[in-house]
Amino acid sequence: MWRAALLAVVLAGGSALWWGTDGGRAFTAEAARRLAIATSPRLLPEVTLSDQHGAEVRLADYRGAPLVIEFVYATCADLCTALGNAFERLDATAPAAVRLLSVSFDPADDTERLGWFADRHGAEAPRWRVAGVPDPAMRKGLLARADVVVIPDGLGGFVHNAGLYLVDAGGRLVRVFDPEDTGGVLTALGTLDR
Repeated sequence: MWRAALLAVVLAGGSALWWGTDGGRAFTAEAARRLAIATSPRLLPEVTLSDQHGAEVRLADYRGAPLVIEFVYATCADLCTALGNAFERLDATAPAAVRLLSVSFDPADDTERLGWFADRHGAEAPRWRVAGVPDPAMRKGLLARADVVVIPDGLGGFVHNAGLYLVDAGGRLVRVFDPEDTGGVLTALGTLDR
């Protein structure tokens, strides 16, 4: 009798684990988020950005070519620096048609701070822009659509999830890669319909 009960518990636990991890494919919330994007690509909302030179650009202006986005803030000393370094590698190795866009979610990142971040990483428009989204509602909508979580840390900075966000030529977010996975981004770029 106890064996049957033990078997029932093991089967129930295994079923719950299988269901809760999307068939064993996502063991963390971040993995589940990335899997959801990969299986159901999503069109990013129309937003207007202001880049490191003060130029206005729309996200829709990037349609027609692949785009890689990172979400950063200029004064971030750790995670955003790693993202910037990954973008430096992509800038040097990605096909010429690919565009790079560093999007700041910090409302305090003005043209000067965006320019500082761009200079620090060698970002040169039009290939690689560093831009903010001046309109708070547009910024919030973009972050929500990309499932970017940003929480003020109480010290003037932010805690946030990070990745390399691959957008296809139609403006759809199709994949999210770990910040250091430039190889994965380059491989995926080779499979996109241009």
